[in-house]
Amino acid sequence: MKRSFFVSAPVLALAFAAACSSDNTSPIQITSDDVDQAAVISASDATAEDVSIFAASDMTMSGGAVQSVVPAGRGVSMSRIPVGPPSYSWTFGDGCTYSAGTGRFTCPAITSGGLTLNRDYAFFDASHTAQSAYDASTTASANFHVAVTGTHVADNGQDVVNRDRNLTVSGLAGAETSRTWDGTGTRNDNGYRTVGDVKRSYTVNDAVTVSSVLVDLPRSQNPWPMSGTITRQISGTASVEKAGVSKTFSITRTVTITFNGTQNATVTVGNNSYTLNLATGVATKN
Repeated sequence: MKRSFFVSAPVLALAFAAACSSDNTSPIQITSDDVDQAAVISASDATAEDVSIFAASDMTMSGGAVQSVVPAGRGVSMSRIPVGPPSYSWTFGDGCTYSAGTGRFTCPAITSGGLTLNRDYAFFDASHTAQSAYDASTTASANFHVAVTGTHVADNGQDVVNRDRNLTVSGLAGAETSRTWDGTGTRNDNGYRTVGDVKRSYTVNDAVTVSSVLVDLPRSQNPWPMSGTITRQISGTASVEKAGVSKTFSITRTVTITFNGTQNATVTVGNNSYTLNLATGVATKN
C-alpha cells in the first residue's frame, strides 16, 4: 500500500515560538504547519482505508462494485489486496457464519500484507429485526464492525495500526440508487514518513465520527463518496528529525475530511486546507 505526503511549512507556530526562537543553532524550527502535517499524515492512510471498507462492505449487498453469490444463511469474509482505484481494497470470499443467537455474521480473522482483519456484521429489516441473509427488497440497513491491527509499509515509511470501526449503512431497501454511512471509530497508530533528509514520526489516538457519507450506485461507476464527512479528533505526539537533530511536540487537532464525489477529498485542519487523493493517499496543501 503506497502512502506519501508532501506539504510546505512556512508559518511559525505561536505555541512553539518561544522554544524555537531560543534554539538558533538547531536546523529544525517547529511550526504550526508541522503540527498540521503530523495530523494530516496520520489521518490520510486511515481515511483512504475507511473509503475502501465502505466499498468492500457494499460488496456484500446487491449494487456493489463486485457481485458475490453467497449461499443462503452464509456471509462473506474479507481480505486485503492491492488494486486500483482505490490503491488498495478489501475484497470478499466465503467464510463468515451466521448466529441466530447474536443475529450477526462472524468472520474468521485474515492476515494479509502485515495486517490482521477481524470483522462481524448484521443485516436488519425496517423494524430493525436481524436477518440471516441480505435481501434486496427487505434489508433496510446493515451494521459492520471492523478491527484492523498490524504493521504495513508505506511508500516512504511505515504505520503500526490499531483501528476499530462501528459503521451502519442505511437506505438499502428496494430499488436503491444510493446508500448512507454513519458511525464511530477509534484509532491508536504510530508511524513515520521520510521525505528527503527530513523524517516525521507520529503516535496518535483518534476519536472518529462518520457523518452522512453518501455513496451512489452502482459502486463500479461511483467508487468515491458523493458527500458527507469523516471527523477525527486527534491527540498525541510527533517529532521532526533532520541532520541528526530531533524535536518532539504535542498534537491536538480536529481533522475533517469532506467528500465531493471525486477521488480528491478536502481535508481541513484549523484554518488550513489540504487535498487528499483517496486513490494514492497523497495529501497536498491548498
